[in-house]
Amino acid sequence: PYFITDPKGSSTPNLIMLHGATTSLVKAKPKSVKLPCGRAAKAIHLLSGVSGWGFPIGDKGSHTMTVRLHFRNGEKEDHILKNGIHFADYIRGVDVPESKLAFMLGPRQLRQLSIYPQQDSAIETIEFIDGGDQSAPMVMAVTLELNH
Repeated sequence: PYFITDPKGSSTPNLIMLHGATTSLVKAKPKSVKLPCGRAAKAIHLLSGVSGWGFPIGDKGSHTMTVRLHFRNGEKEDHILKNGIHFADYIRGVDVPESKLAFMLGPRQLRQLSIYPQQDSAIETIEFIDGGDQSAPMVMAVTLELNH
């Protein structure tokens, strides 16, 4: 389940879009965004897996985004996500092996993928970092699957 914030027209941001290399609009986007967490998680489910100028555009296997987990114990853990493997272009339905179609918004797609932390410590923040390829990765929502 994902709760997507109502953008109330254009007054409330409800999408994370990271830096891209193609247009002035995406070149102005942040290279990283941190979200507070404060909980241990069995899995982090992302309504994401899409980018502007993503696969089949660009190099398959290029570094699109890193999900960096900052743990309460001071350790960090990186999960590297790649173009054509985890990410596809948002503008049409394009399948890639490590994310699955969540739903179509008209002709545009949103995908779902999951990150599995390697330790049980509480995650202080979840950081989304631009991977440096030409695409502009997007994250629409994040849901934690808690340890029980």
